[in-house]
Amino acid sequence: MQIDELAAETGRPPALLVNLSGGKDSARMLGLVRQKFPGLQTYAVMADTGFEHVKPVSAVEWSRKIAGHFGLPLTVVRNPNKTYLEMVRRRGMFPSAQFRQCTSDLKRGPIQKFLRTLPEKVVINCMGMRAEESPQRARQVPWKLDMEMSRNGRTVYNWLPIFEETTEQVLRWHWQNDVPLHPVYVPEYHQDGTRGGYLRRFSCRVCIFATDHDLRMIHQHDREAFDQVSALEQEMGFTMKSGRSLVQIINAPTVSPQSAPQLSLFGKPQEDFDRNS
Repeated sequence: MQIDELAAETGRPPALLVNLSGGKDSARMLGLVRQKFPGLQTYAVMADTGFEHVKPVSAVEWSRKIAGHFGLPLTVVRNPNKTYLEMVRRRGMFPSAQFRQCTSDLKRGPIQKFLRTLPEKVVINCMGMRAEESPQRARQVPWKLDMEMSRNGRTVYNWLPIFEETTEQVLRWHWQNDVPLHPVYVPEYHQDGTRGGYLRRFSCRVCIFATDHDLRMIHQHDREAFDQVSALEQEMGFTMKSGRSLVQIINAPTVSPQSAPQLSLFGKPQEDFDRNS
């Protein structure tokens, strides 16, 4: 069902709730939503896990900047009972691809709580996942009724506005519309001369889906976050990556340049990961 059809069927315009992370995809999504539906009530929300990027500019402030670029204030939500590192310590283990408590407790839950406060009775929850990101993401349904949230007179749909877009399309949109990218992204993602970035994927500071290369870059560029997670591994006797500690990963021999796969800007081999950003 299209949004215009939804408005006609319900007799009231829906509100749009756009999930921002500070990353390239959520910014692109917000731009698309504002372009297509400038007249709809739109809310920008960011879930702060307590372990978001803090330098050279925090993910919260960057998300606020992006929301402001499109004329919106940003609402930042948090789980009042725990941060990411506190959650890991209390559980005695890290999240996994199968049990992503970081997403459910620190992102989805606080955002759903905020959604319930909105006055509109029809809300479209917009998220920036793309099919290209992973096989798991490709199996997502880009438009569906949220049965859990649709109650007490409110109807909620989950929408993935940029589901079919590629990384190339997302980046070209940023470049063509002068919407900057967070400095943590690798230099080749930027066209404004920004240097010093080291990640192709925007997530929390040390994500369970980080590749070995990502972890080496984090060790080099965000040593504080690396050391915090490494210390938790030692404290709990439980590693973030299966069978290997972060220290073991960064100390392992790296693939030689002759045998390493060649990475291109848009067509690069990568581990199968699943993000929120």
